[in-house]
Amino acid sequence: MKSITLILKGVFMGIADLVPGVSGGTIALILGIYDEFIFSLSKLSFSSLKKLKNEGITVFWSEINGNFLLKLFSGILIGVSFFTYLIDWLINNYPIPLWTFFIGILLSSTGFIYKKIKLPNVKLLLYLFLGILISFVITQINPSSENKSISGLYLFFSSLIAISAMILPGISGAYILILFGTYSEVISTIKGGINIILQQDYTNVYSVLFKTSIIGFGIICGILIFSKFFKWLLIKFYDKTLVFLIGLMLGGLNKIWPWQENGENLLPFNYSGEKYLLASLIFFILGTLFVFGVQFIEKRKYNDKKENK
Repeated sequence: MKSITLILKGVFMGIADLVPGVSGGTIALILGIYDEFIFSLSKLSFSSLKKLKNEGITVFWSEINGNFLLKLFSGILIGVSFFTYLIDWLINNYPIPLWTFFIGILLSSTGFIYKKIKLPNVKLLLYLFLGILISFVITQINPSSENKSISGLYLFFSSLIAISAMILPGISGAYILILFGTYSEVISTIKGGINIILQQDYTNVYSVLFKTSIIGFGIICGILIFSKFFKWLLIKFYDKTLVFLIGLMLGGLNKIWPWQENGENLLPFNYSGEKYLLASLIFFILGTLFVFGVQFIEKRKYNDKKENK
């Protein structure tokens, strides 16, 4: 049961990573696995590979918390593979209810994350405002136009930067890809890989495999570099880091405001298109209930562990 739960958490992270404006790191933080996620990723290094060579697979697997990472990344892979078409379709056809769902998640989760702070104090407000400012500035950058011809090096670099955002709550890795102009290329590559596996369509197999290997290498390098930095922050500046992450989440809310026209946020009643007010309210409530449901489950697990001790 624990394994299934962890895989499902990975699925939610994978789905979130597909959405411009929402981060898989945010979902990991909400689901209570962010610390273990970052600490486990940080164990992946050349020194751990030396242990694999010198001490065998068992020692290496234990060193990197392999069971945890395998289950979580299996879930992420399932989420990305099975929901790429659905998320792409929702973004293009029903973005307003989708954005309100994630706004419900983000707003309700800030209180949940705040409870994890060990020593709340006024000085932490500085880091909150800093996080809001940085996230807001990033979302104001005009995205690059999608390039028809993207070099392998450029795709690698954008993937490397995007994965850092995907494991960092508040900043969306998908949005970083949009800023670099490679979001469509990455989504197209994922779809191509799915077509090869499910439909056995080998039309562009070499192109898909080449791009997949570049994206994958960028992701691996990004994880190796940034996970250690995030681990260091959590060890040295735990409360400040959490408050800063809350700021990042709040500062990015303007990017996923549902009612937008020509890049401008509008009140629902000033929006000229279909407003989806009832659907948006329902999805906002569902997003909020999702977070409270996760909190309830995690609290029950914690209480059960205490009773078993």
